[in-house]
Amino acid sequence: MDTNLLRKLLPGEEQVLESFVENDWSFYGRRPQAVLFPHCEEEIASVLSLANDKGWNCMPVGNGTWLEACMNDYGNVDLLISMRKMNNIIVHEPDNLFVELEAGVTLKKLQETLRSSKQWLPLDPPGADSSTMGAIVATSSCGALQTGFGKPRDHILGATIITADGKTLNLGGKTVKNVAGFDLLKLLAGSWGRFGVITKLIMRLHPLPEADRTLLFSSKNQREVATMAHKIMHAPVTLQSISIVSEGVLQNIKPKDTKVAVRILESQEAVDQVETLIHESLGSHPCERLGGSESEAFFEGLKNAHMDSDIVIRIKSLPSIMKTLIEQLANLQTLMEDSGKSLMEFIAHYESGTLLVFVDKSSTEEAWLDRAAATLVDFRNQVEERGGSLTLLIAPEVIMNQVTPWGPLKEVETIFRGLEQVFDPNQILSPYRRSGE
Repeated sequence: MDTNLLRKLLPGEEQVLESFVENDWSFYGRRPQAVLFPHCEEEIASVLSLANDKGWNCMPVGNGTWLEACMNDYGNVDLLISMRKMNNIIVHEPDNLFVELEAGVTLKKLQETLRSSKQWLPLDPPGADSSTMGAIVATSSCGALQTGFGKPRDHILGATIITADGKTLNLGGKTVKNVAGFDLLKLLAGSWGRFGVITKLIMRLHPLPEADRTLLFSSKNQREVATMAHKIMHAPVTLQSISIVSEGVLQNIKPKDTKVAVRILESQEAVDQVETLIHESLGSHPCERLGGSESEAFFEGLKNAHMDSDIVIRIKSLPSIMKTLIEQLANLQTLMEDSGKSLMEFIAHYESGTLLVFVDKSSTEEAWLDRAAATLVDFRNQVEERGGSLTLLIAPEVIMNQVTPWGPLKEVETIFRGLEQVFDPNQILSPYRRSGE
């Protein structure tokens, strides 16, 4: 690859990075030939046009915190296109409840900016605070708040993308009534960069809640905890999250039991009313109450829990079978028993049907890795038989190769392949990855 061509397109200081610490911009130990830091859409368009002509494989990224989690390991990527330097909040209109921003803006920076207007974007993706808005949308990353507020796709009003051949597309707008026909905008969330590089986003905002309260119900019996979550889900109230947290996920919370964490974000009066109705649905079961900053800190800890684990699995299902899936986690027990030292914990966002499983201290022995891969394939089949899906977010390279991140996507893959022929016929954008959800 002739990086001099890239330096002509990106002439600024440190816009083309060739020498870097391996762990900074590598995936499974393999490094791209260069990392690019464009300043504007015109530079991205020029880079993609050149890459399309030369046949260079490109991967759009934010700050690079999820490279191994989103990389399906079937080959190398020539260029990483980082949105780190495109990090401006362009327009914020508090009265109209929307913000327009560049894709490199971090969620943390956005929330800090909105707070002065008593507004926020109710997204809580797992992982580091350095996650950029473009990456959050592209990977459809979300956490406990999706129960009450939805996924990233539910917050997008508009977006600008640069396609693989350098064309600029403006999708949606600043109102909810500007989309007719096929809504490509919604498909950006979870597309993993297959249609183009996201450069700008217009997001719908919400007023900050007056009160923030978390109720913690504990039990040593996981079946009882799942039953409690099920009852709470069917209570006549609107909740922002219902999460089951296994023992040990948050070390600072006592007692060390499995818990149901219920978050209520409403006016002060409404919070009290909702809490009363929840207690009526459960009877006299005792609970611990967290308010204000304590409630926020609890879910902030939940968001960042165990994302540095050796293996991270995400299961999506109907809430009606969540209880059964939690019980079936016993089928993964060989992941711990065979290594003799592993630990397995989980977080279940009950009403949204999301189950995150964490395995720490996995073995590096080849025989164990092969058995673990076979165990995960079998478990994925069990999940799919019940209408769910299993995504392998983080795993050792051997396991990721054998299990693959998403497994067979069937008709979904067919749809995305057809769209790729329009937006990226030469498959230079993330050619080794598959679509998200």
